[in-house]
Amino acid sequence: MTDVAGRPGARLPLLYAVLASLLLAALAGWTGYGLGQRSVGHDAAGEAEKRAVVADHDQRLELENKRLHARVAELEMARRLDRDAYGQVEATLGDLQSQLARQSDDLAFYRSIVSPADGIQGLRIQRFEVLPGVAPREMQLRLTLVQAMRHESIVAGLAQITLLGVKEGVPARYSVGDLLGKPRAELPFSFRYFQTIEQTVVLPEGFEPFETEVRVRSSKLRAPVQQTFAWKVAGQPVAAL
Repeated sequence: MTDVAGRPGARLPLLYAVLASLLLAALAGWTGYGLGQRSVGHDAAGEAEKRAVVADHDQRLELENKRLHARVAELEMARRLDRDAYGQVEATLGDLQSQLARQSDDLAFYRSIVSPADGIQGLRIQRFEVLPGVAPREMQLRLTLVQAMRHESIVAGLAQITLLGVKEGVPARYSVGDLLGKPRAELPFSFRYFQTIEQTVVLPEGFEPFETEVRVRSSKLRAPVQQTFAWKVAGQPVAAL
């Protein structure tokens, strides 16, 4: 019996099958290599493109950052200028308000002479002020008297100023005469419309005043005019108690 595989005619199909398998394998290898090469090339191109995009974005961000820094610098400068301008406006406004306050005080003062709000005629105590002196514990006392409505004659008399306070925990009082070394001394006045009396005194050591009594006598008064003021060292009038 002859082996079919041993016959030349029977071996041809087997050879063709093997050759076909080898050819297919080779084609598959070339195809895979080509695809791999194309994929690698595609990935390389994509990375390059990404790097270009990132570089461009980074450049844009850097430019934007510089622009923002410049804008911040401009705003900081503007803010400083605005602050300076605002300070100047505030200073000017403060000066104007001070002038207005002084004018209002002056207007009230002259109205008190010509036409006082309470309609009371005659001699009155308009204001009392305490201003700091030059030497330690030196004070300048300033008393303003007015004659309201009645200006046909001169009013004259004496004013007494007494400081009330505490010395070493004990109540104490000193008249201007006491502080000047002249216990009975009083401050004379004589005027038709108004008069400001000024007197400088030195406070005793340890004495702390808290109020001032002002007493005015005149032959034209039935009784002395008296008023009490809180002690306040400043350039502003001290309100009556």
